[in-house]
Amino acid sequence: MNVVVESNELVRTLTIKDEGEKVKNLVEEVVKEISKVANVPGFRKGNVPKNIVKAKYKNEIKEEVARNYVSRYLQEILEQYNLKPVTQEVYFGEVEIVNDQEITFKVSFEVAPEFELKPYEGMEVEITKLEVKDEDVEKYIQNLLERNAQYIPEDKEVEEGDKVKIKYHIVSEKGEEEEDEFETIVGSGTLRKEIEDAIKGKKAGDKVELENIPLYNEKGEEIGKAKVEIEILEVSRKVIPEFNDEFVKKVGLGENVEEAKNKIKENLQKQVDEIKKQETQQKILDKIASEYDFPVPNSLLELELQNLAQRYAQQLQAYGINPNREMLEAAREGLTKTAINNIRVMFVLTKIAEKEGLTVSEDELNKEIERLAKRYNTEAEDLKQYLTERNMIEGIKSDILRQKALDILVQKANIKEVEKQEEKQEENNG
Repeated sequence: MNVVVESNELVRTLTIKDEGEKVKNLVEEVVKEISKVANVPGFRKGNVPKNIVKAKYKNEIKEEVARNYVSRYLQEILEQYNLKPVTQEVYFGEVEIVNDQEITFKVSFEVAPEFELKPYEGMEVEITKLEVKDEDVEKYIQNLLERNAQYIPEDKEVEEGDKVKIKYHIVSEKGEEEEDEFETIVGSGTLRKEIEDAIKGKKAGDKVELENIPLYNEKGEEIGKAKVEIEILEVSRKVIPEFNDEFVKKVGLGENVEEAKNKIKENLQKQVDEIKKQETQQKILDKIASEYDFPVPNSLLELELQNLAQRYAQQLQAYGINPNREMLEAAREGLTKTAINNIRVMFVLTKIAEKEGLTVSEDELNKEIERLAKRYNTEAEDLKQYLTERNMIEGIKSDILRQKALDILVQKANIKEVEKQEEKQEENNG
């Protein structure tokens, strides 16, 4: 075997030349497989002479032999020349086979960029100062009470905040009719303002009639007018519960009010700590992205752009927008800088993990797979098998290592908490 390695920035091109029995065996295997499906007039499938198969499918045979060679022997070559592709994408070119036992072909791939790690201990990071105050606990309690409010039917006039059950009958100018019953909260925006104004002060059993109510299409354009008849079937008053021992037991916050308030404060503190952690991590990632300027592999850039564009499309769909091709292409252009920064950060964290001698235990790997399995609503064992079959386990380990490296940066960072900008402005104005 003879291998010549050429370098062009991050691309490595190998010219591989080999001969002998292993090449001959590869050719025979490929010819045999193609013979099973070869479609040649005058011959039944599986009975086409080998020399005809070789002549008709010459190019296909060359390419498949090269692919089979790569799948069996490329890893050995890579280890011998200390090469590590950044993705599984391998490109072939100029395959030649002589006398069925000598092969020469090119294979190319991208490798990781080389760069020097900059000092990473004691990064200066500013995050927003957050703390749990008594008013935060009280606000949480008020929201909790609101969520557990009940509506009690009463013989009363309709007011803002009441729940009403109404029956409506609409007759358009064209004579089209529609009627139905439903419940809604007055002031929630479900009912049009003119209808809410008309039913306020009315009681169950009362009827109201409105003339010339505008009708609109989905674009907000007026398409006509209608007569609306409304009958109030039921009025319910909003009753907010008391924050007492009975209530906190019911919602699982403890045995008494004091215990509940302590638990609420602990939960709020956990949320604040998580927000601080996420902000610290993001500030560190942003700092890394700004400090490095090495080239990134195009194959990784394309994958990252696809991921970012997919997330962008999902965000649009969450708002009820179905993105078209032009929108996604425009998004890709705008996401290029973010993709490049993400890849640089990935390489830096990987290098820090190597320098720190970080490793991933089997237990850590299994816990991460369990976490992913819950996210995708599947069994951990099934997911692990799926990842193993597709050679994706190493990618999961790399993600864990990079998170460990980021955790080290957070631990060693010089973190300064600063007041929110708006709070500073209020103090200055005061």
